[in-house]
Amino acid sequence: MGLNRIFHFTNQLAERFIQSLQLLPVVWKKPRIIRHWLLNARKAQLALIALVILVPFVLNPLMDMLLATLYGTVMEESLFGLFKEEKVHPELENAQYIAHWFIWILSLLSCVYLFLRYLPDVVEHARDVVQEKIQLADKLLKKNPSESILLYTAATQWNMDKDYEKVLATKLSGFNDSVFDELDKTVADATLLDTTSAQQNFDHSIIAERYPIKKQIGSGAMGNVYLAEDIRLKREVALKQLAPGLSSNKQLIARFRQEAVALARLSHPNIVQVYDFFEAEGFFWIAMEFVNGGELEEKLQSKPLQLQETLRLVKQLAEALGYAHDKGVIHRDFKPANVLLTENADVKITDYGIAKLAQSSVHTQLNTVMGTPSYMSPEQANGDNADLHTDIYSLGVVFYQMLSGELPFKGDTKSIVAQHLTKQAPSLSENYKNIPVDIDQIVQKMLQKEPADRQQSMSEIVTYIDAYQNRHHQS
Repeated sequence: MGLNRIFHFTNQLAERFIQSLQLLPVVWKKPRIIRHWLLNARKAQLALIALVILVPFVLNPLMDMLLATLYGTVMEESLFGLFKEEKVHPELENAQYIAHWFIWILSLLSCVYLFLRYLPDVVEHARDVVQEKIQLADKLLKKNPSESILLYTAATQWNMDKDYEKVLATKLSGFNDSVFDELDKTVADATLLDTTSAQQNFDHSIIAERYPIKKQIGSGAMGNVYLAEDIRLKREVALKQLAPGLSSNKQLIARFRQEAVALARLSHPNIVQVYDFFEAEGFFWIAMEFVNGGELEEKLQSKPLQLQETLRLVKQLAEALGYAHDKGVIHRDFKPANVLLTENADVKITDYGIAKLAQSSVHTQLNTVMGTPSYMSPEQANGDNADLHTDIYSLGVVFYQMLSGELPFKGDTKSIVAQHLTKQAPSLSENYKNIPVDIDQIVQKMLQKEPADRQQSMSEIVTYIDAYQNRHHQS
């Protein structure tokens, strides 16, 4: 009876193991499922941690003691038997070596089995996620088509079923481009509404009894930007007046004020310095460093930058973004329009944290996913939380544009977002013979779909660029 139970249990384990092995090739093509699998196989994770601790510090020493006892020692005679010396058995070292390998291999196989044993549960979870996203997308189809397209596209990243693959392909292909044209028009109208309502003339006004305005130097969805003078500190400043749609939202302003302290502490030569946040004349204002060299976006409209100039600027941008990351501040909307140029042709990043406020406001108005599609990371397109990997991806898009003069993904809103989620950027070194393979590899790594596959810090990007420049200089 006992042997039958053991045989039955062993047979069940073998069947589950074979089932998991059959699923592995399918799952391997889905990075999102693999990440969920590895992060949620708790028993396997605990076993792996125990293995690393127990094998070298407990199991191997115990095995050494056991083998030493079993093999014992040998007596070695010298000088015709006059002297005898007790020595370790000559086979003991080999036996211990083999035993150590056996323990490690057996332990690793146990961990692999535990990981594989969890795989069917992961596949079942993936099916549930696909069904949930499809059902939610179906409900939002008429009210919010952009959200639906994101949900359908996200479902493809979890899907392993061929039948569902056909269903998703049909649903995605069924979207009419005019729907997205209308969506883009709605966003533009909302932006225009904010900027138009912010057109109150403040030329030659004195704001907060401290900032006499000289002239208006820009405008956008955030509001107007003025050149002003700080009469207390005797310096020129850029004075940004947030549009009424932002300034009147008390919850957004309260949340933004919490970030203001961190933003004001950012002091880096390649970050526009924020001086002051205040309310005056019924608006919310931001006083910041005045940079008069124009925007990087304007410079990129004429032609690509030279390789060495690109590397110099990307290093500055990466160092600035990395500095902010170390302070716990993520940009979230990094793009050429948010990079200003100094008179010395250096770069300064602007609009830290401000973009989050604007996106939150427009998101509330339109009930849709917002951002700058051309520079949006896959996780932003999916509605996931943005972290430093999002800035790395966006910098990768800018890096690509600086080298080639083109964006990696083109098309309408639907097409660009879908490409960010599913398509790898075209190779720079294959399409542009003047771009080295080493640099192309850096950019391609920055543009990987999964955050874990990108560089894990801005300093890593700087290191790669330095290594390339050192090799190039030596050659």
